[in-house]
Amino acid sequence: MSKPKKFEIFISYRRKGGYDTAKLLYDRLRMDGYSVSFDIDTLEKGNFDDELEKRVYDCKDFLLVLNPGVFDRFFDPECDPKGDWVRQEIVCALEANKNIVPLILDGFAYPKSLPEDVKDIAKKNGIDLNPKHFEGAYANMKQKFLLSKPHWTKRNKKLLISLISTILLGIAAFVFFLLLNISKQNEQKELLLQEERIARQRADSIKNAELDSIKMAIRTADSIRRAALDSIKNIQPTQKEVPQKTANSGTAMEKASQKSSGKSIHWSATNDIIGQVMYEKLASTGIKKTKCSDNGIIVKLNKPNCKTDNVAKIMCTYSPKLTITDCSDKHIATLGTAETFKASPQVNENAAKEELANDLRGVNFNDWLLAIKKL
Repeated sequence: MSKPKKFEIFISYRRKGGYDTAKLLYDRLRMDGYSVSFDIDTLEKGNFDDELEKRVYDCKDFLLVLNPGVFDRFFDPECDPKGDWVRQEIVCALEANKNIVPLILDGFAYPKSLPEDVKDIAKKNGIDLNPKHFEGAYANMKQKFLLSKPHWTKRNKKLLISLISTILLGIAAFVFFLLLNISKQNEQKELLLQEERIARQRADSIKNAELDSIKMAIRTADSIRRAALDSIKNIQPTQKEVPQKTANSGTAMEKASQKSSGKSIHWSATNDIIGQVMYEKLASTGIKKTKCSDNGIIVKLNKPNCKTDNVAKIMCTYSPKLTITDCSDKHIATLGTAETFKASPQVNENAAKEELANDLRGVNFNDWLLAIKKL
């Protein structure tokens, strides 16, 4: 069974002459968030007298609409006081010492005397409820006469609006930054995909260039071999000349070998930990950190690829590659490896390169050493 509702404001009035004002007060007070008992039609089922008395005793404020003639029945000998609900409401309010607020309408005046049980009503401070000044009188009643307070949602309307606005703004800002972050992530993914495509294209270009160089070298060697065979066929040496030519041929080979072995090898790389480790790996070739001159060759080391990830960490990858040129920067050969070394995310680039260098220290570059020595 539901608990009976309690009202903080009770409006007492005569239907004849006081209903319109009482209804207006009821509507305004309800709209402003007050709990108001207005009409006997809203009373619960049961004993009418008991329910009416209970409502008066439960309320904080007792509003009495005083229109002309409101007390006429008090002096009618044929009217039973117990059947006069306005009189009974006033008696209950006086007995319960409620906050009684008389609302005096135009034309009302207290009689010279009132019955003993309601005479104290004339001592209560009232409010002139002139229709021309209703708004001012109504505001004055709420501020200075009522003990009741409106519902907390009405009392804190501005605060609630501000709070809701703040929450909505916060949600909007969250959604905005979320979408912005998603957009940035998509842009970063697209950039990574683009970088991967460019890297694949470069790798394919390098591979094709290397294949072209190998093919050219094979064709050149084949042409030299054929020319040598043709020269041998055209020569008809005597028996005595053969040893001499053989000796001369040996001398030429020794000179060519001396010329080839006399090439100086020069190192070109960044002066970081990776450059140092790779230099140490190739030191046995006689490579020097000097300027290229005469018929020397330059061995150039590529750099690692480092970039910043989404959490401001440095990520580096490295595929070692040597580009070999002469002193005039003319391409001679390219040495590479299919293996790619990856460093874990680090706080700075030096730490990432140190991790790559540690990996490189354990790699065997004998193929590179042999290739450089044969140049």
